Amino acid sequence: MRSLEKIVFKPFVDGYYDVENQLPEYIMNLAEKRFESERARKQKAFTSIDSFMEYKRTVRRLFLEAIGGLPEEKCPLKPESTSIIEREKYRVEKIIYQSLPDFYVTALLYLPKGFSKPMPAVLFLCGHTREAKSSPIYQRTCIDLARNGFVVLAIDPPGQGEILQYWDSKTGESPVGWGTREHSYEGLQCTLTGSNIARYFIWNAMRGLDYLCMRSEVDPERLAATGNSGGGTQTAYMMLLEDRLRAAAPCCYITSRDAYIKTGQPHDAEQNIYGAIKNGINYDDFICLFAPRPALIGAAAYDFFCIEGTLQSYERAKMAYKLFKSEDKVSMVIGEHTHGLRDPLRRAVVRWFSKHLRGEDPRIRNDQIETEEPSLLNVTRSGQILGDKPHAKTIFHLNNDYLRSVKPSRSRIEDEDSLRLYVSSLREKLSCLLAFNPKRMKILPRIIEKGEVDDLTYEKIFFFSEPGIVLTSIMLYDHSLEGEAPTVLMLLEDGTNGAAGEEEKIKDFTAKGYRVFILDVRGIGGVRTRAINSRMFNTFHGTFFKICFDSFMLGTSLLAMRVYDVTRGVDYLNMREDVDRSEILLYAKRKMAICGYLASAIDERISRVHLEDMLVSYENLVATRLYDRLWDEEIVIHGFLRYFDLVDILPALHGREYLLINMRDGMGRLASKRCIEEYWINTVKEHYPVISDLEERIKCRS
Repeated sequence: MRSLEKIVFKPFVDGYYDVENQLPEYIMNLAEKRFESERARKQKAFTSIDSFMEYKRTVRRLFLEAIGGLPEEKCPLKPESTSIIEREKYRVEKIIYQSLPDFYVTALLYLPKGFSKPMPAVLFLCGHTREAKSSPIYQRTCIDLARNGFVVLAIDPPGQGEILQYWDSKTGESPVGWGTREHSYEGLQCTLTGSNIARYFIWNAMRGLDYLCMRSEVDPERLAATGNSGGGTQTAYMMLLEDRLRAAAPCCYITSRDAYIKTGQPHDAEQNIYGAIKNGINYDDFICLFAPRPALIGAAAYDFFCIEGTLQSYERAKMAYKLFKSEDKVSMVIGEHTHGLRDPLRRAVVRWFSKHLRGEDPRIRNDQIETEEPSLLNVTRSGQILGDKPHAKTIFHLNNDYLRSVKPSRSRIEDEDSLRLYVSSLREKLSCLLAFNPKRMKILPRIIEKGEVDDLTYEKIFFFSEPGIVLTSIMLYDHSLEGEAPTVLMLLEDGTNGAAGEEEKIKDFTAKGYRVFILDVRGIGGVRTRAINSRMFNTFHGTFFKICFDSFMLGTSLLAMRVYDVTRGVDYLNMREDVDRSEILLYAKRKMAICGYLASAIDERISRVHLEDMLVSYENLVATRLYDRLWDEEIVIHGFLRYFDLVDILPALHGREYLLINMRDGMGRLASKRCIEEYWINTVKEHYPVISDLEERIKCRS
């Protein structure tokens, strides 16, 4: 057994503190403060129609800013009808349209028979099913609506049905996985550009309404939207943003953030809106701000979208509708079943739209609805847009186009004066981006164990970074070392639990007279958080995915919190009489390298920086179609690339020693010489010539 394995922290910080819950509890406590502010703000906003409308404008603006806005121009839809299925009471047209140039949407248009005048139309938005618009449970709702005199357009969401964004013609599958996996995979790249994959869902839906308005069979003054689960999400977003809707019915989605966050369940990337908790954008807003237009909340009593939150949102919605004296225009139906657009909800949706868009009860009420084999409803020949149109754009391409439109131009730093101004501005922008700077409490360190392991002395230490957040650490040094000495602040992905794997590196440092201080930032090592849901820790929708996205909704990030923890580690080292404060070297590896890099840019007390296996560039990650999930949400800050890339932080280290060892590209491979030249060397030569020795500081040990 490697010797350093003997000194890792035991559970509960060796019995001193229960830390397994501290990170999720900390997130929930931050959120609760925001929920309190939200409640007070809404109570004030709902006192008059004027204040209500001002509140609506604010929420809409904040929501649009969070998703990166919407495209400014509408391209020609260029609709294609690929075939028609005839049935006794309706027909189904198979439609393809372009919501953006070369970005295709596959859809089914249900047209009732026996109606001569323009009819009301419903945009049907699908939840997270593989077959999407062709799923039998969704077919039943569309058919029921069509038999009752509604034109229905059911569209595939990106990553589902016939528009898998990563479909491979050789395997006939997506290497990323369909639905939520694709959404969250692309979602990380969208987060870096300061947008959200939701903008493409919303735009596809808005263009779906444009298509309906083109049809002579449709009355454009009687448009509605409905959907279930993820389709309920899309419906809710449309309720906030689309003024053409005259009625809506989101199903199995509306709950409340304060109820849902406590479940530990994750949301898909398009359902996590940056700053939503910070800005008080809650589920009820989608209903409230639709007032006074008719809105039906479809809920399942036994849903994982907890019913307690649904009831809370419904009560708030009634307050909004009361302002307009339209209490009869908002309602809720609760099916006694688990998650899904089951018959009770389907019937309620048909009844709601019949009442409010046709002024009558449903004409046909029996539930004998025969559906088609899903494959028979394929709009494309191959079953996938990328099979029929291999050069079609995907969200990956659109996000890169978006990045080109928002990324800043670089200045040129040629002398020390301009460098000082640049670094001052950089630190200010970086602090705003991190959006995390709690009051720095006095550190009261506890050295709970001291002993010998091989030829090294070790100390096990913990202290509070801020109230409620314990950080653990281990200090290691040669047993003969005395007095003040240079110190390495070491950041590892597994924290102190990973010390044994770095034993050679640690002993190399200690042999050179360094003290080595391995710090556990929040969530790892001796303060590793417990699992908060049934998924694995570091995977889609797992514990850290959930914590990261909750942090994004709070307007900050887990990375920002960890950067702060690193600076608190420096605070602690500066307290110790045996640490040479002028010689603090930060060594960080892989995901922790970005954390250490940003901390070093902010904290000048770190005199030297060695970063190993760090991502070469966020822009490279966005430009890598199939990136390695080594780079997950733990390294992400929303909108980072709107301000700078990693190379643009480098001037903040000017005058200090630094090494960049084995930089990695988006695929997790050693970055090629060409890649390093593109993202670092050429950029520095062109824009930061004051940095003259970069090539000497980039090393490759492999």
